[in-house]
Amino acid sequence: MLYKNIKAQFDSLTDYQKDHLIKQIQSFVTLNNEIANQRPCICPTCGSHEARFIKRGFANGKQRYQCKECGSRFVYDKNQLTYWSRLSVSQWVTAIEDTLSFKPLEETRIKIGVSHPTMFNIRHKILHAIEAVMNSEKETGNNMLDGLIEADETFVPESRKGRKVTDRKPRKHGEGASKRGLSDEQICCCFAVDHDNHIACRSVNRAKPDSDDIVDALGCRITSRSVFQCDGADSYNKLIDEKNCIKYELKGHESYDKVHHLNTVNGLHSRFKDMYRDYRGVATRYINRYLSMFAFVNMMGTISCDELAAAFRQKMRGCFCYAKVGSLSGLDVLCL
Repeated sequence: MLYKNIKAQFDSLTDYQKDHLIKQIQSFVTLNNEIANQRPCICPTCGSHEARFIKRGFANGKQRYQCKECGSRFVYDKNQLTYWSRLSVSQWVTAIEDTLSFKPLEETRIKIGVSHPTMFNIRHKILHAIEAVMNSEKETGNNMLDGLIEADETFVPESRKGRKVTDRKPRKHGEGASKRGLSDEQICCCFAVDHDNHIACRSVNRAKPDSDDIVDALGCRITSRSVFQCDGADSYNKLIDEKNCIKYELKGHESYDKVHHLNTVNGLHSRFKDMYRDYRGVATRYINRYLSMFAFVNMMGTISCDELAAAFRQKMRGCFCYAKVGSLSGLDVLCL
């Protein structure tokens, strides 16, 4: 009887509502299949990609495996995001989707039913995992920027959210710097993007960056012999010379045309600052984690939230990035 009522109600929906509901059901089925078929692809002990694994019972409700190469036994998510976690799968899925959707911390906390400190740790575990995924792809040479590259920097006010400020007047969340123009209160965020939507963004310094800052921020992501478009700043010359790139200076909008411009990278600046404002400021020490998340989301394009979360979970399968709660506040943070 229940099935007949649901079918009758389903038939009364519009085509758009039916399509939306079907996509939701398909995403739930995909997630359930993904959870049911969780098997390690890399041994967390010996690091072998070609090792065979056999099942060896359960530990704390999680499937345990044994590596045939080194003989070690481990649960399927050892040294990964959910290792030693007490949260359910649905709670983690919700936390990941809300993080990638730039949802406020408090909204997600209420949704999954945890305390604020717990949600803060969950959020930063996810951010650290995203940063680890982006760094692993950088090391393997994936998502390198080549061809026609646009590069420019933007600035956000320094934030010491969560710490006591003694050397200047404290600011409210989201408030601007007290000094006009570029100063040591402005954090520099270097951005670069190519026409295949590969994005590199990182913060390395305060105020105007020098040549070494540009190399540190973007050097490992730029392919040699590319066409490098920038605003003509001399600080880009060292990177351009090292990569043997062709420099194309764009010193104003009058020098733009349909091919050579900085509109794409400036659009990224605008979207990043919108995200930054929505969070009411981001603690400067964690800004590179948020930059990694911003790059990951924007490189994936205009896909739905559940598809974005599924893509992240897929990339996480071969990436070991477990971080203990006690080390999150000081792990790979920006200290200027």
